Amino acid sequence: MKIYPPLMVLAGILAQLLIGYVAPVQPILNETWQYIGVGLMLFGFAVILLVARGFRKNETTIIPDGQPSTLMENGLFAYSRNPIYLGMAIFLLGSALAVGHIWALAIVPVFVLLVQQIWIVKEEETLEAEFGQIYRNYKMRVRRWL
Repeated sequence: MKIYPPLMVLAGILAQLLIGYVAPVQPILNETWQYIGVGLMLFGFAVILLVARGFRKNETTIIPDGQPSTLMENGLFAYSRNPIYLGMAIFLLGSALAVGHIWALAIVPVFVLLVQQIWIVKEEETLEAEFGQIYRNYKMRVRRWL
């Protein structure tokens, strides 16, 4: 069974909420951090929507194991090879801060490592097979995350 990235984010949020519920101490991040977290959630969601719009505009697949028809190099792709995953990580960072427990932050690197191993490596293989040297040149210019 494939666990697509949006489901990974949902699982991460549920894990953060569980941490917030079962943590033996009161929230240790104050309200200011929690408001910053909500702002980061909104920002991460906006990044995801912006990039999704770019996929639709370029008429290529947004599905991680789909067959790409266009190599996206403009917009946020000029700064990150994986801006949707970056937006998801920002969203999870924000939700961890909003939960208010420092341990909820542990979910963010877990998400990054899992999405990289489960999805990004395979996506990059597919892109290199489809676009060859053009993709290799893009990889040399643009970092994976930031």
